[in-house]
Amino acid sequence: MSGYVPKILLCGDKAEFYSRVGERPFKIAGEVSFVGEGFNFLQDGKISLDGEIKNYIDLQLKQMGGGIDYLVFNNLNDFNMVRGVLLGLGFPFDKIMTLERFNALPTENFFDLDADTQLMAHLKNLPFKTLLDVDAHFAKSQLFTKGFNDKTEIDCICANEMLPIKENIYNHVYKNLSACQFKHYDAALIAEKEPADFDRAFLELENIADVVITFARYGFELGEHIRATLIHFAKVDVFKSFSGEWMFCYRRKPPEDFMIYVIAYKKFPEEIINNLPEDYKVIHAGKAVYEDCGYLGDDTGDNISYLNPYLNEITAIYWAWKNTTHTIIGFCHYRRYFTESNDDTFAYEKILTREAALKILDKYDIITTTIPKIILTLREAIECNVQNIEMVKIAESTIRKHLMRTHPDYLDAFDYVFNSSHVFNRHIFITRRNIFDAYCTWLFSFFIDAVRELLKILPLSQMPYWRQRLPAFFSEHMHNVWLIKNNLRIKELNIMLVPGL
Repeated sequence: MSGYVPKILLCGDKAEFYSRVGERPFKIAGEVSFVGEGFNFLQDGKISLDGEIKNYIDLQLKQMGGGIDYLVFNNLNDFNMVRGVLLGLGFPFDKIMTLERFNALPTENFFDLDADTQLMAHLKNLPFKTLLDVDAHFAKSQLFTKGFNDKTEIDCICANEMLPIKENIYNHVYKNLSACQFKHYDAALIAEKEPADFDRAFLELENIADVVITFARYGFELGEHIRATLIHFAKVDVFKSFSGEWMFCYRRKPPEDFMIYVIAYKKFPEEIINNLPEDYKVIHAGKAVYEDCGYLGDDTGDNISYLNPYLNEITAIYWAWKNTTHTIIGFCHYRRYFTESNDDTFAYEKILTREAALKILDKYDIITTTIPKIILTLREAIECNVQNIEMVKIAESTIRKHLMRTHPDYLDAFDYVFNSSHVFNRHIFITRRNIFDAYCTWLFSFFIDAVRELLKILPLSQMPYWRQRLPAFFSEHMHNVWLIKNNLRIKELNIMLVPGL
């Protein structure tokens, strides 16, 4: 936690404490001694607190109010003499300690074993199946296992080595947040932070978790900050512990802006358009170069519609990337539609609806087609379509060169895809906006430049339509290249083909 300094209530000589304490931040918030000899002080329950005679209850209230984090004893005998009484008063055992144990605590955060154990129990009893430990809280705490919580799968962000025993807690450990940017969790756990840092973390985790959990110590401003900004949350559930509160902050989410674009390059039967589910919209790919069909076109705003003869459907995908803000976005073709049915015979009532797609995306990151079985590799299939092996070699080497310039770590995936016969189909997918944006940023960082170079090398504009599409035969499989390199939860659905189109 940023700027955290533990507050100590000291039992023992202050000069001795300073001489023995290690290099660590702390603040002595008070001094306590116990009145009487041996166990005589138990008779009237009196203590000396900062030089004044007080009752035990005052000591308890001081800790519960956030005035102190730890009661630390210089002397082991003093610790042993009063420990049982303090535990009987309700003090957590991990808040009463010797100076040696205090020196052994982690210096970079505030840890409460009792509160951490309580959190594990809450997670088990709440409908959170997955949790991301953003600041490696459990890796630094004194928990070694999840206890009896066998329901919550926990991943972790941690750049440093951790004790091997922590594998009992975590399913997977990522080096940084960007490594799991496309994963979605039921909740994310962040360390206690300054209010402004908490607000930034809450926003940063917008696409990763719908609930953010944090710990706010009594007397620290984070808890009051969250209470003062409740309007920003759908709700905040609070679970109190001895030294602070676990705060479950639920994200306020507007209704999803959902849209499936039906990509077409020519007119097709109005009957199909009229029977599409709500939130399906036809888009004319290549409207800048083909006869107007009366549909929404990909030729407005920031667009590459003029390249459609060489790129096919990705001119419409580019337009949607640059000119829309849908939170859920997808693409199908005028004659190809997703269905949850195992029977891929076309029927209007079997076309995937908004409600069905959103339900799937609660568990998965992206909906794609089932993997077709073909005899040829993709490269061989392209050679058959173009009927010119040399042109295919030129196109592949040019695209690969531009990929190597911008994303050399994707070369192995590129080679794998075009030597494979086991890939998803033709830019038909549905996903969340952050994933869509990430894919388009990657694809268009190199592919448009590659096509422009190919147009200088090869006279594609003077060739038959099926040869002009040479770059498009590669582009329609670039989604496969990207999916191979990114850890997404993929849901495959069948595609229904409209007969006669």
